[in-house]
Order: sequence, then C-alpha cells, then structure tokens
Amino acid sequence: MFEERILLVSDDEWNNIEWLMEARALLDWVNNLGSGPSLLMVRHSERAEDTDVPTTIKAELTDFGRIISYEFGRRLPVRRRVSIYHSPHIRTTQTAKEIARGFQESEGVLLELEEVNVLLGGRGDIEKIVSLAYETGFDEFYRSWTRDEIPRETIEPMDDYLQRLTQHVTSSFSKAVKDALHIHVTHDIVIAASRESYMDLSVDVGLAIPFLGGYGISRIDDELVGFNNGSPVNVTRNLFA
Repeated sequence: MFEERILLVSDDEWNNIEWLMEARALLDWVNNLGSGPSLLMVRHSERAEDTDVPTTIKAELTDFGRIISYEFGRRLPVRRRVSIYHSPHIRTTQTAKEIARGFQESEGVLLELEEVNVLLGGRGDIEKIVSLAYETGFDEFYRSWTRDEIPRETIEPMDDYLQRLTQHVTSSFSKAVKDALHIHVTHDIVIAASRESYMDLSVDVGLAIPFLGGYGISRIDDELVGFNNGSPVNVTRNLFA
C-alpha cells in the first residue's frame, strides 16, 4: 500500500503528536537556515514494540511510522539538495526511503539515498549487545560503553567507533554542494554518542531519543552552529574540514 499511496497528515495531527516534538523543532530549524551545508542526525520513525532480543533486532516500522516518515520528508525545505544515509537495519531503511519519497514527491531534489554500515553503531555481536542492554538497561549499557567497560568482543570501544562515524560525516560533507542537507537515519545509541562528542553535551542530558528526534549542525558563515532539543548549542568539533 505504501508503494502506491500515502495518506497526508493534517497540520493539526502533525502538531499534536507528542513524540514528534523534536522532529517538529528540527524541521522548523532547518527551514529557517541559510544556504550553508547542514546535517540532521535522526532516529528512525515509530517501530513495532519490542518484546525480546530477536524482536528488537528485526523490528520494522509501524504503518503509522511509515506515514510519518513520508510526512517528515514532505515538510523538508525543497530548496535543499538532500542526501540521505541510513543504517542497514530494516526500520532505518524504511524510514529513509519514505523520507526520500515524501521529499521527491514535493519536488525536492534528492542527490543520494545510501546504506552506510557505520550508522548501525559500534562493531560487535548484535545479539550480545542487545541482550546486555536488556539486562542492564539502556542508560547503564551506554555509560559502560563510554567507560570502555564492555568486552571488545561484544562491541568496539566508543572512541574507535566515533572515529569511524566522524570519517563518514566529514567525507560526505567534503563533496557537499550549495544548500546541501545531509540526513543520517540511525539509532538512539549513535545519536547519544555523537551528540556528546560533537557538542560536548554531558550524557546527563538524557539518552531517550524520540522517534525522528535527534540533532542538527549547520555551517553559518565560518562558524558551526548546533541545534538540540529545541535550542541552539555550541559545536566543539569541526565536521566540515
């Protein structure tokens, strides 16, 4: 059904979905930017509720999650030249494709739609990673990763991972055109780790990332400006080198 037709979401419905608060703020921000290159690092859209490790790994978007992804794309500024990168998981792939379709059907120019392995998170044993997160709770799992307390056969050290992620981000921006907007569709743990690194935000800011939530970074003149949770923030790492 989604290959043929997407039901549009009314402004009233869009503005009253609670978990879209961050997504709405990101879109408002990017719609008011100048022509400098910009990026959005966002979580996938609404997925089916997870009940165990296999379900978590394989969870797809709900029908409503697909509709909202399409709507997110439809509300992007069409003057932007958009590239979309996504992790290999099915839910991020579905999110990216629906964002792309919504943007293109609004006459936007899509330059790339590409699967990128590094957006999945740290290399390791995915079943062990998810199982450990279930056992300890996501927040404690994340803090253990930041302290390099998780065995490397389970997941690579966070510093090594962030180096690979940053190489992807800076490499993609090295070929950015005027009005470029790079959207990275990923997972909550990637957003939390990169946000803390790029914006020097403490993990105490909170790890819960709503669906289609995340952060943005833009180059305005010769300065990098960040946007997180509805507010401008300082960027401490040059991602446009």
